[in-house]
Amino acid sequence: MRKNILILLILASVWHPIHAEPYHDVIRRMKTVLIADSAHARNVAEDILKQDKKNPDLAAALGTAFLHANRIEDAEYFYDKGYHMKRISTTIINLAGDIALAKNEKEKAEYYYNRAIYFNKRNPEAYYKYAHLFAKDDPEKAIHQLLKLKQYHKETAVDVKIADIYYDANQFQAAAQTYKNLPTDSLDKEALTNYALSYYFQQKFDSALIVAQQGAQRFPRHPAINRMLLYNNTELKQYEKALDGATRLFHQSDNAEFQYLDYIYYGYALNGLGRYDEAISQFNLVMELNPNRKDVIKTIADAYERIGDLDKAIAYYRQYVDKLDEDEKTAYEEFHIGSLYYAKGTDERQTKELTADKIAALHHADEQFAKVEQMRPDSYLGAYWRARTNVALDPETEKGLAKSHYMKAISLIMAQGDITPQLLEGYKYLAYYYYRKNDKDSCLIYLDKIMAIDPTNSYAIQISNAL
Repeated sequence: MRKNILILLILASVWHPIHAEPYHDVIRRMKTVLIADSAHARNVAEDILKQDKKNPDLAAALGTAFLHANRIEDAEYFYDKGYHMKRISTTIINLAGDIALAKNEKEKAEYYYNRAIYFNKRNPEAYYKYAHLFAKDDPEKAIHQLLKLKQYHKETAVDVKIADIYYDANQFQAAAQTYKNLPTDSLDKEALTNYALSYYFQQKFDSALIVAQQGAQRFPRHPAINRMLLYNNTELKQYEKALDGATRLFHQSDNAEFQYLDYIYYGYALNGLGRYDEAISQFNLVMELNPNRKDVIKTIADAYERIGDLDKAIAYYRQYVDKLDEDEKTAYEEFHIGSLYYAKGTDERQTKELTADKIAALHHADEQFAKVEQMRPDSYLGAYWRARTNVALDPETEKGLAKSHYMKAISLIMAQGDITPQLLEGYKYLAYYYYRKNDKDSCLIYLDKIMAIDPTNSYAIQISNAL
């Protein structure tokens, strides 16, 4: 009895002869059957097919419903039914491609989609499936196929698909330009979101915001578009407008699935308005929801660094590094922690004095940069930043704490054949160090090195005149 009711519910919308397009309703209703009465779903589908048993498009729709439910054997069963019907159907051929793709048989999927195109060059579905197949691995091949379709279909829908391919392939500049050439009102929610994101990922936040604003006029309750209002207004330091975007995202969006970056950007916007405690509460919320995700912990560290809370930035970045597998760790992580300690030790927002807290931070920075030296002995960065750190610890060059580190950095820079600002900085330090020591000959050696790089260097001229 139950099965008969389910059949009647489905056939109510498909009793009349149907072409390929309306079969989306069959797929949708069969999904309901698969949820409500999974064990009898195949019997229900067979009874439906008996009502129009020479129609391969209906067989394809039923097979597609089972494929969406990951019941591949049932999908193959209805493909076989449709394949042996007398009429050649591109929908049944496409189903064969979809089944092959579900089984990760990409070459076979390509074969079937090509066959569908061969039998009906004007049917977009196979072109779209073919393009989707190669969107990430070979986007140019995907786009080439869609350009063939444009010979038969001049509609903007084809260009939207091309833009989508560029977006999926992370070719954001090409995606944005393609979307830009289309009428905005021809873009649906997803395309408008991808259009805005194409600019956002290029850090063209003003352009991304314009697209998001256009999208919000048409789809005011779409979460992804409201998310773009929050993100881009924050990046543009338009914090009041960013909070409006946050309100729209968190309280005025339909079926929103929040991401941890939503709370991070909300925190940035609150921080920009001086509402520091509220900002920190957003970051804490992210950690509560994602306590063990390495990428989230790093994002939290970056967030605290961005708002200037260096103690928390250091703590979270160290927590992030400790969670990395050994093969994931690089010198960069130790260097970044060192740079955070250095920033704390040279922070003049509270006081310019070299306090005990700053001295401790600089010693930690020196330890971190020493690790970088050990991990990357061929790089000058560890020695160079140890030198800068020791300059901060010895600002009057009374002890010459940075001397050996600058000499090592200079040696490594020269070995690489580079003439850099860091090299000049080292020469200036050594010239001044020897000047303070009243070692005129050594001082002149480094002044000559400076003048060889920059003959008009005012610092070198000033020390020379003093000598």
